Amino acid sequence: MNKSKIKDILKNKDNYRTIAIYVFLPIILNLLIEMFSRMSPINGFKYMFTHPIPFLCNSFIILAVLSITLLVRRRAFALVALSAVWIACGVTNMFLLSSRVTPFNASDLKLIDSAITIMNKYFSNAMVGVVIIGVIALVALIVFIFLKGPKTKYEIKYVRNAIIVALIILGMFTSLDFAISTKYMSLEFTNLTTAYNEYGFVYCFMNSLVNTGVKKPSGYSKDKMDKIVEKISGESVVQETKDVKTPNIIFLQLESFFDLNEVNSIQLSENPIPYYTQLCNDYSSGYLNVFNVGYGTCNTEFEVMTGMNLDDFGPGEFPYKTILKETTCESIAYDLKPLGYSTHAIHNNTATFYGRNSVFKNLGYDTFTSIEYMHVNEFTPMSWAKDKFLTGEIIDALLSTEKQDYIYTISVQGHGSYPTEKILDNPAITVSGVSNEGRKNAIEYYANEIHEMDSFVKELITALNELGEDTVLVMYGDHLPGLGFSDDELDNGSQYQTKYVIWNNCGLEVEHKDLEAYQLASNVMKKLNITNGIINQYHQKYSDDEEYLSGLQNLEYDILYGKKSVYGGINPYDPTDLKMGVKEIEITGIEKSKEDEKKIIVKGKNFTKYSVVYVNGDEYNTEYVDENTLKIKDESVKALDSFVVKQKSGDTKLSSSKECLYYDNDEKTTSGSETTENTENQTETQNTTKTGN
Repeated sequence: MNKSKIKDILKNKDNYRTIAIYVFLPIILNLLIEMFSRMSPINGFKYMFTHPIPFLCNSFIILAVLSITLLVRRRAFALVALSAVWIACGVTNMFLLSSRVTPFNASDLKLIDSAITIMNKYFSNAMVGVVIIGVIALVALIVFIFLKGPKTKYEIKYVRNAIIVALIILGMFTSLDFAISTKYMSLEFTNLTTAYNEYGFVYCFMNSLVNTGVKKPSGYSKDKMDKIVEKISGESVVQETKDVKTPNIIFLQLESFFDLNEVNSIQLSENPIPYYTQLCNDYSSGYLNVFNVGYGTCNTEFEVMTGMNLDDFGPGEFPYKTILKETTCESIAYDLKPLGYSTHAIHNNTATFYGRNSVFKNLGYDTFTSIEYMHVNEFTPMSWAKDKFLTGEIIDALLSTEKQDYIYTISVQGHGSYPTEKILDNPAITVSGVSNEGRKNAIEYYANEIHEMDSFVKELITALNELGEDTVLVMYGDHLPGLGFSDDELDNGSQYQTKYVIWNNCGLEVEHKDLEAYQLASNVMKKLNITNGIINQYHQKYSDDEEYLSGLQNLEYDILYGKKSVYGGINPYDPTDLKMGVKEIEITGIEKSKEDEKKIIVKGKNFTKYSVVYVNGDEYNTEYVDENTLKIKDESVKALDSFVVKQKSGDTKLSSSKECLYYDNDEKTTSGSETTENTENQTETQNTTKTGN
């Protein structure tokens, strides 16, 4: 480039303006994002000056994203659109931190369907309205700028600008490499919230976007896996000489359940969970290290069910939404099946939440009873089903087979959000010592919900004792509630610990010890001398070994992503034919209503409020009368019309009754074969909703 061209560039005011935009806009955006993340302008500035290298690296990432606009003519539009996305991410992070404590990460994008279904439980209609209006206004602004905004007047030097973009991206990676090598930042997050606070939102979010699954460990090889299997097999020969106990095994995961007595900054009128406290004294118990605070129930499930360590997966990843959609995985259920166990999952919330209706077949469950198959008529003020209804469902699952059963039960009563207004008139538990009235109300609400959950635990154990079968009941909270408790407020000093207890009526030895969530199942099975499963055996053998965690990571990679060397190269676990509910939903008769000839009465068994009548493949508005009676409005029904009843979760068809043909004299019915429907595999011939008007 000659001197005259350089002088021309330096004299061009547009160049100075462009340089200023691309230098200062990323810094401004990053500062705003950190202000949102820390819910304080002052704390945003404080982060910028106390963590200069991470802050500059985050700004460099934003610059790299914005730099692609150097290659488009509608540069103003592109800059506004991309800036809006960054700001929206920062605002979303602020809202999520206020409601669940844990920050926004890329895995949350895969939970949008689940998040929408519970949004009204966290945000008021007014708040949702404000958000919707804000989004509409922002989209309108972007569209306006696209239509009316200026285009670059001068000719774009695409080759030159592409080189500039490449250099910016190279500079970004160089700066990140420097920050990571000098320990200012890290590729691995042992704690998601701490990582966001230390390394900044932008870097952590982008890390979670590209960093998923279990990375291939250094030194991973078939020989290494063979050595692990060889050592495990040698130990198993010794253990097989012990008597294997096969009682009913029930895991009860209690939503957001933890011991409020351990919060040293509040005073309680009495112990909210006296029965659970006594159980922890009388039976094997301890602290359980869990992965999240305020949300992420399915991640605790994943660790407990599979024995796998979520620290080895991508930051904030939900395996239910990634790898478990594609493959089966060794689990408690698969480990117990060779011993004759039937395997059941129970959850008093919707089947589709976290995609459980699709995932549980890959975790070895024979049945899954969700709220769509229950008769729940009591809910919390925040519209969550009360846990006491789970007692009957657990007993029904135990009675559904003649052999021993394994049941994984997921409760929901303790779920957030927790109202800051006072909604309990005469609470059994009162809270004092909290200066903020809104927070006091939220904690008091939570205290009374776990008080009811404690009563449910007592009722369940009473019912299990009355059943008279040998049973092991493992109980624990999936995570702390999103009430903003700090480590300093907790006697144990950690927001990431709940308490577990192993109740049983078969004389298991009492042992008090702290465990990781991924160690809990193997600890229980060790007490029963059950050694099935590679992961289970590994935990039982190597938990005290120096290379315990690295060996576990190798197993996880090999089983889910690698060559499956530990299984001889072939995955031994086939997906189960997951049945929804343990009770058959049947149509026993169809008749015209005597009170209203325009209505058809469908008689049967085990109907619920989620039962929907289909006639000749068409969906009808269905009135639930009771578990034996449904009604639809239709004047055109005729002989040999086909009736089925389907259980629906939103728009998802979970299962279907056998077909029943209508006869005018109502003396005969003809049934076809039962079908179970999964949305992903189902082909609907008709999808018309009729009102019968």
